[in-house]
Amino acid sequence: LTGIRPVKKVQPLLGQGLSKAEVCEKLHEKYWIAPEKLSLVYDTAMVQQPLLEKTPKHGISLYVSIPFCPTRCSYCSFVSHSIAQAQNLIPAYLEKLCEELKIWGQLVREQELLADTVYFGGGTPTSLTAAQLEQVLTAVQENFDLSHLREYCVEAGRPDTITSEKLETLQRFGVDRISVNPQTMQDHVLETIGRKHTTAQTVEAFRMARAAGFENINMDLIAGLPGDTPDGFRATLEQVLALAPENVTVHTLSRKRGSNLMAQDAPIPDGAAVGEMLDFAGTVLPKAGYAPYYLYRQKFMSGGFENVGWTRPGQENLYNICIMEELCSILAMGGGASTKLVRPNGGRLERHIDPKYPTEYIANIDRICAAKAELEAFFQ
Repeated sequence: LTGIRPVKKVQPLLGQGLSKAEVCEKLHEKYWIAPEKLSLVYDTAMVQQPLLEKTPKHGISLYVSIPFCPTRCSYCSFVSHSIAQAQNLIPAYLEKLCEELKIWGQLVREQELLADTVYFGGGTPTSLTAAQLEQVLTAVQENFDLSHLREYCVEAGRPDTITSEKLETLQRFGVDRISVNPQTMQDHVLETIGRKHTTAQTVEAFRMARAAGFENINMDLIAGLPGDTPDGFRATLEQVLALAPENVTVHTLSRKRGSNLMAQDAPIPDGAAVGEMLDFAGTVLPKAGYAPYYLYRQKFMSGGFENVGWTRPGQENLYNICIMEELCSILAMGGGASTKLVRPNGGRLERHIDPKYPTEYIANIDRICAAKAELEAFFQ
């Protein structure tokens, strides 16, 4: 099955009232999907089904890009810059980001759209200081009506960026979901991929978030990292489950051309080894009370596998479902942010991408804001 959104093949069949056996038979006949993958795709669709029905008719999601990280991981091809290199750019970047938030806020009010979810991504948003986070959170609060918000998520991501002060700031502005992303709980693998934190720091950051009052925490893992093994991945997942996060996202390593992955000396697990890792996750996570709730694929993935978000009941990340299943428009702002405008009836899509790099973004903010102001016709 090719394409990045396999679950979209299931939804129309469910809409016809077909049973699980009938859905799986049709998908197997047309796409030759293996039985275990049929169950994964079908189960994901069934978790999503009641959430799709609750999506507001005029709802939109907001995406705020903070393209800065403590360091650049070897597997990363995102538009992100190390804090050390970009320190002098950040004040100007945040100032322009707040200008763009103002333009989007005006459009949302004029078109009577409903802010349904907010997602801060990057990069690592918590690379910013607590004061800088407050600056952006304040701009969101001042420019959008958040009274109907169902979810407010910030990627805390790197454990070495998490502090009590930042967590308190996020709580104060109503953020109700964060990620504490180890990627692996093997210190030698962390060192290999260029992360400067340890497993012990991941555990401490998670406990700090719990103590701060966060009741919906995601943890990202990557199967197939350089230097990892099936046994190492099993140990990682077991340590993560001992912390009992509400979401566990299991990514498959994608060998992207924009990354530094091929410069690694450590061996990269082959497709068979990655398959062992994912089989273990697919067996252990359901037993621990998690169900698949979103699923997508990327180019150049080890073994041709997939990324799967696993959730405890009622703790699904709505933004992830919205963007993967194209349920509503995503209004995105910041460097490299990709706005996706979706017709409510499932028709026309439009994409608008902000300039990739912070320097380009800062220099072109007037043009960016002018273009956003002209999008109101799409919603009429």
